[in-house]
Amino acid sequence: MANTVLLFGQTDRQLKVMATQQDFEGRMARKEIQRRKMVGYCDGTAIDYVDPNAKFVEPESTVGKQRINGVVQ
Repeated sequence: MANTVLLFGQTDRQLKVMATQQDFEGRMARKEIQRRKMVGYCDGTAIDYVDPNAKFVEPESTVGKQRINGVVQ
């Protein structure tokens, strides 16, 4: 686990990009992300902005309606 020490200097955004790799570095990045979640560490670089004024469009409910070949009747 000596390679884990190399990931301490990476930002959350860099780790998020590295975590998609399917090799040893990706595995260590995923472990580092999990470790940071457990200790409650966040440097704020991987937080996606969510607009609080955005309108949420809820689809019409299909509860109680029949489906024939995937089409709501």
